[in-house]
Amino acid sequence: MQQPARPAVFVRRVRMEDAQTMQGFLLGLSVSSRRNRFHGGVNGASPKLIAYLVNADGIRHAAWVACIWGSDGEEIIGEAGWFIVDPERGSAELALSVLDGWQGSGVASRLMVTLMTAARDAGLRHIYGDVLDVNLRMLAFMRKHGLEPDFDESPDRGVERVSCQLN
Repeated sequence: MQQPARPAVFVRRVRMEDAQTMQGFLLGLSVSSRRNRFHGGVNGASPKLIAYLVNADGIRHAAWVACIWGSDGEEIIGEAGWFIVDPERGSAELALSVLDGWQGSGVASRLMVTLMTAARDAGLRHIYGDVLDVNLRMLAFMRKHGLEPDFDESPDRGVERVSCQLN
């Protein structure tokens, strides 16, 4: 028996009016996916966290969502963004997450390609992410997308910093 076809995925810039949908996305992440994304005990979706994720100005903080059309309208199934941490060096930190049921489907790759292309277009020269060292799947994903471990810069024990120079 054939699996039902998944809805088409589209990637777009996040908007402030995505707050409620973003809350649903965050609540839909498993405990382990939330821990992998936020590196700690994020229980639910605080208004402050949601505001941070949807208030991207496109200059210092750029963010995208991967969406599908569901029975109740648009649903977020993944999110990604970068935040400039050192404007003089053109350096930004990136982060992304995908709902557990969509992991391994190519959604993260679509978000990552969008994020990296936009970072280059914005003139950024360096991008990095901090990944829990137990999150082997994300470490492999980052390497696949050109981000390599930066052992001199890992911020904390248990976290591995991956980075790359952008051309």
